[in-house]
Formats: sequence, C-alpha cells, structure tokens
Amino acid sequence: MDNFNAALEMLREQFEEGSLVWLVLFAMLTVIAAMYIFRGVYIYFKKSVESKNYMMLCISIFIWAFLILSGTFAGVDAEEGTLCSLAIKGIGFIVPVFLMLHIWSQVSYRPVTNNIRVLWLIVPILLTGAGALMIRDPGLDLGSVPLGYQNVSMIIVVANLYFVIVSIKSYLLCFNVFYQMPVHMRRSTYQMLIAISAIVIAQGVSTYFGASQNMTNVLLAIAYIIAMNTLFTAFFIANAANVIVTSRDFVFSSLSTFVITVSLKGNILDWNRKAKDSCLPLPNPKYKEPYVHYRKRILETCNGTVSPHDGNIINIKSADSENNFLCYWHEIGYKGNKFGYLIEIADVTNIYTQLRNIEGIAYYDNLTLLFNRNAYIEQVKQLETSEGMPLLIVIGDVNNLKRINDEFGHLSGDKLLLTVTRIIKENAPKGSFVARIGGDEIVVLVPRSDEDQAKTFIAAVTRMLDEADDPETGKPSVSWGYSVMYDTSEDYNDVFRAADAIMYEAKRKSREVSISGVVPHDSPKQ
Repeated sequence: MDNFNAALEMLREQFEEGSLVWLVLFAMLTVIAAMYIFRGVYIYFKKSVESKNYMMLCISIFIWAFLILSGTFAGVDAEEGTLCSLAIKGIGFIVPVFLMLHIWSQVSYRPVTNNIRVLWLIVPILLTGAGALMIRDPGLDLGSVPLGYQNVSMIIVVANLYFVIVSIKSYLLCFNVFYQMPVHMRRSTYQMLIAISAIVIAQGVSTYFGASQNMTNVLLAIAYIIAMNTLFTAFFIANAANVIVTSRDFVFSSLSTFVITVSLKGNILDWNRKAKDSCLPLPNPKYKEPYVHYRKRILETCNGTVSPHDGNIINIKSADSENNFLCYWHEIGYKGNKFGYLIEIADVTNIYTQLRNIEGIAYYDNLTLLFNRNAYIEQVKQLETSEGMPLLIVIGDVNNLKRINDEFGHLSGDKLLLTVTRIIKENAPKGSFVARIGGDEIVVLVPRSDEDQAKTFIAAVTRMLDEADDPETGKPSVSWGYSVMYDTSEDYNDVFRAADAIMYEAKRKSREVSISGVVPHDSPKQ
C-alpha cells in the first residue's frame, strides 16, 4: 500500500497544472473523442446500427476534455469553484449516464426513449445547477437550508451515490445478457464490461486514495479512451439487433407455438402466456399441475380426442370447426444432465387436413367411399392378433355387374354398386371393417365374431336388396361366402379361400374362385 501511495504521489507531481504531459494527454483525448464521434456518425448512417447514445457519449467526453484543455491554457484550476470547473464536473456526471444508456440500447429490447434519457439526466442537471448556485452566492440562504460551501460535501455524496446507481444498472444490463444469450453472443458484452469497469476503477481509485482533481481527470481520461475503443469494437462483434434477437425470454415470448416447460416429475413450471392467450382454444395451465392432468383437461373441456394416426396429436372439435394440435416433447439438459422437458404444442390443422386428404386417396375407394385394397391389407395385418380373434370374414360378390356395365353403361353399373354398398354399410355389425377389394367384390371383417353373426348380417342385407328393385337394372343381388379364423396359428389366406369357395358355390360355378382378397405376407408365417 505504501508503494502504491508513493507511486500515486509521483503521478500527482507529474500532472500538476501546466505540466506538458497533462496538456498532451488531454489534447490527444480531445482528438480521439472527435474521431469516435465521426465514427459513430458513420456507423449510424452507413451500417444502420443504433449509435445515437454512443455519439452522445463521445460528444460529452469531447466537451469534457476540451473544457479541461482550454481551462488549463487559460490558467483555471480545475479544483477551484469556477463556472469552468463546474462545467467539467457536470459533464463528468453525464458521461456515465450516456455509457449506461448506450449499453441499454445494445442489450435490451426495450427501446431507450427520450423520456428515459431525460429521466436519467435529471440528477446531473440538478447537481450542476446546485453547484452553479453556490458559486454565484456561496452564502445564499433559502428558507432554513443554507446553500453555502458547507453543503458541498452533501452534493458530493449525492453525486457519488448516483454514479454507483448508474454503474450498477450498467452491470445488471450486461449480466442479463449472460443469463439470456448463448455463449457465442456474449463477446460484445465483455467489451462493454471493460468500458464500465475502466471508468469505475478510475473513479474508485481517485476517490479512495484521495487523488487531486488533476490526477482524477488523468485517470478518467485513460478510462474514457478505453471505453470509447471497446464500445466501438463491440459494434462489429454483435450489434444490438443480433444481441436482442438471441434473447431467450424475448424468443420465448415471441413464439407462435404454445410452449410449456415441465419438470422431471412431469409438473408444469412455466409457459409462454402470449402465445397461449392469443388464439389457441386451449385451457390455461396451472403452476405445478401435472402435465398428464392438463392433457386430460384438454380432452374433457374441449371435446378433444386423440388422433388414431399419432398419440401426440389431439383433435379438438367445436360447433363449426376442428383444430388439431401436435404435442412434441423436447428434452432440456446440458452435458448429459437432464433437467426437464419442453413441450411444444403446435396447431397442425392445415397439415393434418392434407394428411387426411392424402389418406383418403390412398385408403378409400373414390366411388363407394368404402376402404380400398390398400386399407384392407393394413387392416388384416392389425387384426391378425389374439385381440381380434375369432375373426369373421364375409365375402360378397355383386351379381351381374359386368352384364349391366356392358348393356346399360358404366353409370348404371356405378348406380348398382352404390346401392349395394350403401345397404351393406347400413347393416354391417358394429366395429366391422368394410372394403371394396375388387370391381364387384366386397369384404367385411368382423373381429370377435362367429358364423351366426354372418348369417344375421347376410339375411338383413338380402332383405333390403329385395326391396331396392330398379326398373332398368332389376333387383340387385349379392353372392355371399363366409368363414371364421379362430386362432392366430391359422393362415389368413387359407381362411379367406374357404369363404371364397362358399361364395363360389353361391355363384353356381359361373366363374373361377376369386383370389383378390389374398393378402401378401411380408415374411413366412412362423
């Protein structure tokens, strides 16, 4: 400590009023500040980067240095109670404010408005005005409060307190960047921290060690040079737009999808309320509510169902519309440590509608709207499990369809098909699968059923077909066959051929046995 004080004393002697080093230093600072003013103007007009507060910072430093330089030439002591020394002190109050405002404009999405600038400049203006009042009349007494030199210490305390507040605000703005931004976006903020710290250290050293005003100005001059350079460098590392757009909270609140953060135990911790409240017809989550309970509330209160295509898709129906939401889970973790989950709920109604349109083309017969052969093959694969046994297979072949097409045209044949398939769908047992697998061939698959169910179904369809007599094509009829697959050890195609053979007999051997319902095996049956 003694060595430091000795070194400081030597510096005091070097920078006494009128010292050549003193003059050179502040002449250099004046020129450097002017250079950075022009650089700020260039950035603003050519690079479209927000630099208004940076220019104000450089201008205030320029005025501060110029006043000290001109005062030195005029023989004015910076420590004397003159208007020149007061102006120097006033600008010294304003520099940290513009430094803070510049950092604010670079790291916060809340804009620095003129009202904010005026609000933060009120205290320096009041302090300078109070100092000017004391210089003009040191013994002035306003009411019971004398405004003389005895109150200078109070102004110094207020000034130091204000400097501390401005510095803390600047640090907090930078630390908020460290919390909000990814690592690669923090480099420009490191430069801003250097600028703040340089001024804080210079002010702290001069205050703590009782440096003279000249010595304080020297330390601040060096700090201002560092600040202007580091802030200018920060512009080209990441400007305000790039920093703001990576803000986690800003991004989170700007998402159009509904995002929920969930703990490892599955409890809801937070959600982006802006997206939730904008247009999504979903109930509000509750803090620490289990996500499974929230999902259940969605299904119960919104008339929701789980999509048969994907368990993560929820279908919500209203009186005049249907919305489809995809609930996609993301794991939250760092370096192998899992902390929780992020659930993204996106409105996929348009995509889901297109999917169902494509599915309609792929799995439905465009004339009868029954399932087609593709859907039939997929259904057989699903039903060939113990849960679907015993499986009733009913085969129907529309009689005389080819003759009607040839004699009366395909429109008459289509009319016949539509009549037959309508009646079959109306009488098909609950839970059954009805498909048109050929030109005139219909298959009905009924899980967990038997031959009695087949007889009842065929009798009902035949009775309604007898009543649907057409004056042009006559009374429609269908040849039927059926068989039951009792166990998964049986081969489906063998059971199908047995039903087809019965239908063949019903056709009175008018054609060969149909094999259009035979399902290709992906692999040999074990």
